[in-house]
Amino acid sequence: MSKRSSTSRHMIDVDLTSMIDVVFQLIIFFMFTSQFGELRRTEIDLPRQPGDDTVVQHEPAMIIDLTNDGTYLVESIETSLIEIERLARAGVVGQDASDPFDVLIRPDRNTSAVYLDRLLMRLSNTGVQRWKLATVDGGGG
Repeated sequence: MSKRSSTSRHMIDVDLTSMIDVVFQLIIFFMFTSQFGELRRTEIDLPRQPGDDTVVQHEPAMIIDLTNDGTYLVESIETSLIEIERLARAGVVGQDASDPFDVLIRPDRNTSAVYLDRLLMRLSNTGVQRWKLATVDGGGG
């Protein structure tokens, strides 16, 4: 009887520790990367306009924040117009025809249009062909 029970039982031990470690590392990685995507957004009081309801197909290649005092921020870092122009030119040169170099501009609603005009002139000099202005739905008021 003991011989029969020992031959019918063949158990294979599977060590899942390494797989569990990998899963936890992936969870931590995705938690951090999703947090960084939110950190790069500066607190800006966007213009209150209805805007365009189209669904964004992909993340813009460059996001430029324009504060109410005329400061330009890229990735929440204060950046000069010369540096923005250099970054945009490098992006335009390296762009793929199937993936255009899109720029999202997030101006504070209290900023002077002069700063936005200066930025758009620099971007057009680099060959940027597509840009969008971020707004918040006015909601009637």
